[in-house]
Amino acid sequence: MKIGLFIGGAGSAGTLEEQIAQIVEAEKVGFESLWAAHIMDVDIMTMLTMAAERTSRIEIGTAVTPTFLRHPIAMAQQAVTLQNVAKGRFTLGMGVNHKPVVENRFGMKFHRPWRHMFEYLSIVQALTKTGEVDYQGEIFRATTQFTMPSVAQMPVLLAALGPRMLKTAGELADGTITWMTGPETLRSYVVPTINDAAQKASRESPRVVAAVPLSVTDNRDIAFEEAAKIFGRYGQLPSYKSMLDREGVESSAEMALIGNEEEVEDMLKDYYSAGATDIAVQLFASGPEPDMSLNRSMKFLSQLIGNS
Repeated sequence: MKIGLFIGGAGSAGTLEEQIAQIVEAEKVGFESLWAAHIMDVDIMTMLTMAAERTSRIEIGTAVTPTFLRHPIAMAQQAVTLQNVAKGRFTLGMGVNHKPVVENRFGMKFHRPWRHMFEYLSIVQALTKTGEVDYQGEIFRATTQFTMPSVAQMPVLLAALGPRMLKTAGELADGTITWMTGPETLRSYVVPTINDAAQKASRESPRVVAAVPLSVTDNRDIAFEEAAKIFGRYGQLPSYKSMLDREGVESSAEMALIGNEEEVEDMLKDYYSAGATDIAVQLFASGPEPDMSLNRSMKFLSQLIGNS
């Protein structure tokens, strides 16, 4: 199994140094990758640049960086800089975010999200592949050339849940990153849609990174209550709510992988059988002793990685 860690999906991932330390530790344990959510905390790509200097093997990626916060030229420039430091280990995950966040928090108009992403991706891809761009779109215009000696190319993944965005991820990007999306939805909708788009565009099968909350425990009820507190807000966002509806569940807490070691391993295998190429695990504590809870989950994952 290709298993990575996901930080930030449950809120604050800690101080700058604590987040970097998590990546260093993840590499020591043997995780394939570490993915960081871009929340209103430290700047994720700056943090990953610092972490890249302290690591040598682990893949690092954003899951995801909101496009509305940066012009596509700025996104490409920062990403290429990070990739040079990471020596090819960085994967750029991008997403348009959500209308309530963009309009209420950013103070911007959430306008034509698919067209926004299509043009944004076109500019970023041109700059990260060739170091130059001359693009005149309906929303974005960009004409520039990077003067850095070399441009380190990188994979680009999209947060894609709607059919048009999934099609674009398959046709133009290198895959998708999902959150609050269960195995049945992957199996019946996400994977067939993105793979079909890639095949028609004569491209290789895209990557599907499934980010999932996880807690190894013997007390499912307590863990479920904690998951509802931590992740409940995601069910209020339309794009995630549509994924929950497809999965046939009512609460985003039902997307958490909760159970003992054997049960959680079966749940992880179900994601792979559904077509996920990678799983990024967001650990969360449950029960009266949070540290012991997290340690049990981490021990389980360490053993699983060692046996894979």
